[in-house]
Amino acid sequence: MTTRFPLLFLALLPLGVQAHPHAWIDVRSTIVMSAEGLISAIEEEWLFDDLYSAAVVGGFKNDSPGKAATVRDFAPEVIKNLEPYGYFMRLTADDRQIKLDTVTEYKSEMKGQQLMLSFTAPLAKPVDPSRYAVSFAVYDPTYYIHMAHLVAQPPTIRSRKKTACQARVEPARPSHEDLARAFALDQGASPQYDLGHLFAEKVLVQCK
Repeated sequence: MTTRFPLLFLALLPLGVQAHPHAWIDVRSTIVMSAEGLISAIEEEWLFDDLYSAAVVGGFKNDSPGKAATVRDFAPEVIKNLEPYGYFMRLTADDRQIKLDTVTEYKSEMKGQQLMLSFTAPLAKPVDPSRYAVSFAVYDPTYYIHMAHLVAQPPTIRSRKKTACQARVEPARPSHEDLARAFALDQGASPQYDLGHLFAEKVLVQCK
């Protein structure tokens, strides 16, 4: 059995007509800083909801070779499909977008009954958060998937030396009109690439 992950890698099996979003991902982010105090990469862990996870691995027994192969093959195909969309990440310094380099470190595994995708997104050029106002957002531009950090697992910073930098999550504040627009879209609607950012939280990196 071969499993494919189509456009934006999360076109789920039919779930009936319902409002956006159709899938949920718990996000965990680690900001990686070099010995020089520069942000060099963002490490991501995405935990997919039970329903989507079952849609990907359903039909296989827990200990079957087919399930193991499907879980293993999930990461490389997803990462390949995400590359044209910036890996669903937007990083800025003083509101200027920072380019991400190609992701080469990734893996997928099961956490209980849920799929987890882990990857490292390197910056094409490291950025100094003490000189620039750095922030990033992790979101699906179509808002097919809702992506957010858990309150119990806020973004963290890993630095090779002591740092005064901290990461803070700024919640999304969609308007009533934004909510109504998302609610009106059913699963068969054409993708609207200007919708996701309205529901995206922002991670601010602040250095004293």
